[in-house]
Amino acid sequence: MQKIILATTMFFLFSFAAFDIPAQEKYTLRNRYPQGIYEMKTEMDMNMKVKHEDQIIPNHTVQTQYQEIVADAVEPDGSQRVHNEMKRILLKQTINGREIVFDSADEKSKNSPLRMLGVMVGLKTTMNFDKDGKVTEIEGLDEFLEKNSQTFPKQAYELLKKTLNKQALTKTFDILREVMPQQPVAIGEQWKSENFAEIPLIGKVKTTQTNTLKEIQNVDGKELAVIVSQSSIKSDTPQELNMPVAKMTLKSTDIDSENTIQMELKTGLVVSNITQIKMNIAIESTVNNKIIQQNMTGEGKTTMTITRSEK
Repeated sequence: MQKIILATTMFFLFSFAAFDIPAQEKYTLRNRYPQGIYEMKTEMDMNMKVKHEDQIIPNHTVQTQYQEIVADAVEPDGSQRVHNEMKRILLKQTINGREIVFDSADEKSKNSPLRMLGVMVGLKTTMNFDKDGKVTEIEGLDEFLEKNSQTFPKQAYELLKKTLNKQALTKTFDILREVMPQQPVAIGEQWKSENFAEIPLIGKVKTTQTNTLKEIQNVDGKELAVIVSQSSIKSDTPQELNMPVAKMTLKSTDIDSENTIQMELKTGLVVSNITQIKMNIAIESTVNNKIIQQNMTGEGKTTMTITRSEK
């Protein structure tokens, strides 16, 4: 009986071995801008609650940005220059029931409390990418800051300098680049990364990412790779923010997000990125020698789309 069972088992094993099991196809994913002109639209819808001591202040923000991207041809060494210009900003904020609206294309917005945002329209930058897609230099920020050094009140200008910090922004792009795998991957395959970085207005944080090639879609005759990225940004080490308006200490940061990215498989162009985000940030401020505890919680959605310009 044992010999019969063994013989039967061996028969089935050799029978299965006789069939070729096709290897799962792997794909090379690399974010690139094919030479050309593009229009980028970024829409953000965020609900937040700010707990200021015993008071809770609701804040609903809806913001839309329009940018133009001009990608130069890729150089023989694989490097590339990509130019970006901010074209229009729309913002609607509802803070504790009070609505504030700004549209850089609307003459009526010149009296809006948010009118300083209009200075960002016309900001031109150039990003230099190496052959691996790493940002090696961001041009235009220093010139923009110098041009507007007298436009903003001193405190607002100091805040702007922190936001447009070239070194910190370059490292932030490094984190985004790691959404792409170093090696070809198959559908369902995962890759992970872990980093320590300094993000403008947040400070030094630990970032972790788990990325998955979810599927390959065929849309309008083009193959799109769909990448899902689960990421977290965390820090529980108090750090001084040295904000111009007050002495502030970031007590803790906890931001979780899920990105769903569609990228053209042939060209490497990311055509859409939908981000779901949840955040919890604790801040301690000192104003007139009084210590104030604040906690910001929120969740929202950001949708970024890139389309080829008809120009």
